[in-house]
Amino acid sequence: MFRYAMRWIARILMVTALAACGKKETAPGIVDFTVQDLNGNKVSLSEYHGKTVLLNIWATWCKPCLHEVPDLNAIYEEHKGNDLVVLGVLLESGSPDKAKPVVEALKINYPVWYGDDAFARQFEVQAFPTTVIIDKGGRIVRTMIGMQTRERFLRALREAGL
Repeated sequence: MFRYAMRWIARILMVTALAACGKKETAPGIVDFTVQDLNGNKVSLSEYHGKTVLLNIWATWCKPCLHEVPDLNAIYEEHKGNDLVVLGVLLESGSPDKAKPVVEALKINYPVWYGDDAFARQFEVQAFPTTVIIDKGGRIVRTMIGMQTRERFLRALREAGL
């Protein structure tokens, strides 16, 4: 009876582990993910470990998302080379190739990556835009839903210790 129960517990744990595969945590509370850039290359959040990350999740059809771009461009320019990284992750159906012209037309100067369903689940994206502030240790310290202003972005970054 005991062995039978232990087998079921082991199966439940295995199913739970497989279900969690979309969420990648390197250590408790530390987030990481791997997606594609707009050229199809694999890129990971871990490339920016040790830096504060302003992760802006958006879609090309989202008007409030498009209104944030000039402020995000300005923040990126002001902090380029410092301990802050601005990253955009597009959640779109289709392919990254279709997003390239939009990114170029908007003159986005920060890296833009292409997210997938696992990425959306990991960050529990329910609305666009969603901005996630990740501290230098790789932990999410703030999630902001809806359109933000430059001042709100900077306040959230200061609160994150930048």
